[in-house]
Amino acid sequence: MSIIDIVIIVAYFIFLLVMGAISRRKIKGEADFAIAGRTLGYPLTIGAVIATAIGAASTIGKAGLAYKIGMPALWTVVSYCIGFIAFAFLAYAIRRVKYWTIPSVLKARYGSGTMIVTAFLLIPGLIALTGLQIAALGTVFNATGVTWINFETAAIVAGIVMIAYTIAGGMFAIAYTDIVQAILILVIIGVVMPIVLFSGIQFGDVVAKLPSNMWDFWGGVPPQTIVSWFLSLAPMVLIDVTLWQRASSAKSENVAIRSVLISGFLYLVYGTIVILIGILGAYLYPNLVKDFGSADLIMPIMILDNLPTGMIGLAIAAIFAVLMSTASSTLMVAGITISSDIARLFKPSLSDKGSLIIARIAIVLVGALGIVFALQKMGIYDMLLLTFAIFISIALIPVMAALFWDKATKAGAIASMCSGALAVVIFYAFNKYLNIEPIFAALVVSLLAMVVVSLITYKEGVTPGKLYVK
Repeated sequence: MSIIDIVIIVAYFIFLLVMGAISRRKIKGEADFAIAGRTLGYPLTIGAVIATAIGAASTIGKAGLAYKIGMPALWTVVSYCIGFIAFAFLAYAIRRVKYWTIPSVLKARYGSGTMIVTAFLLIPGLIALTGLQIAALGTVFNATGVTWINFETAAIVAGIVMIAYTIAGGMFAIAYTDIVQAILILVIIGVVMPIVLFSGIQFGDVVAKLPSNMWDFWGGVPPQTIVSWFLSLAPMVLIDVTLWQRASSAKSENVAIRSVLISGFLYLVYGTIVILIGILGAYLYPNLVKDFGSADLIMPIMILDNLPTGMIGLAIAAIFAVLMSTASSTLMVAGITISSDIARLFKPSLSDKGSLIIARIAIVLVGALGIVFALQKMGIYDMLLLTFAIFISIALIPVMAALFWDKATKAGAIASMCSGALAVVIFYAFNKYLNIEPIFAALVVSLLAMVVVSLITYKEGVTPGKLYVK
């Protein structure tokens, strides 16, 4: 990279810290810190949703996946977008119950026991997700060829910056930076890169050179793989705690719902472009894995080799933007989960000021653990998928039942959570023998346990409480 590109990237990191300092003035209490006082309009809400959704997996990961398997990778985008559509209908329920953390929803409907289990299970997943974004930042830095910044230094510096501006400005800082980051990534990666990359390419040559299965959208991968994507990605959107936070930060129910739908459409367009860039990368760099060791490097390599000076800095900054956005949102949710759901359980009289202090301390600790996790450089993505597979199998059915089924009981929720967790672990451990998608099996078991046990333990005339949304 040229000195101009490096200056642009450094300026971006300075921008984040400045926004954190400016936004700190708006923080008057926990609601301001966590959900921006429920004041965000369309631009800020859409920017926050799309910048959070487009993280390491959606940019670097999907381009790398498309490099390896081609057009079937588009199924991951479709799966996620279906989750977005479903979440738009869920957003009205989140707004009406006025709880934006999943543990608090479970506590309000079923009691403290389910909340404790879910909160403590959620934290490792949030650490892993933070670590994944930080590791991706280090990977991109490695690809730039800047020898005086290695993977470890990049990960530590990026982690410190995201921790600093998150604890300073809270959701206000995230929202204001997210709208800039969303515009940057959508314009640079979604518009400029396709124009530059495809302008001198004969599409027929790409089709002819690549294996035919890379263009087979329907049969290019085994059906069970597509099913696993749908069962993992769509439910993950429904209980994505960062999206719950965004829906709660919007100033109205309509803003929340429409912002999610608009963001889902933007994600579909962006994801499709990323897939096409990855496929083009397989044409231009057939020996990438052999030369660099990973298909995930295709996006930064194509940026460095094909964009002009200045635009390279903006493109790399755009990738950093989406990674930082997802990581900071994850840190925010972790901090509030610990301060609001866990700390208040042990000290109900905890003041707003005390809760803010605990949230900021928790953000530092989770961020530090995320950095440590990233520095291991091994098995992060697999650990992330397993962690969230367990979280989905435990939380999805009880949460949906808490909001929409009047006969759901505490006993049913506990049975659902325990059986779901046990099922996903068993089916993951013996997957090569059972040949059943673990998430699918776990959700079926969790649903059956919830329905059967709730119907047995339900007492006629018992109100489901304020959580039930008719």
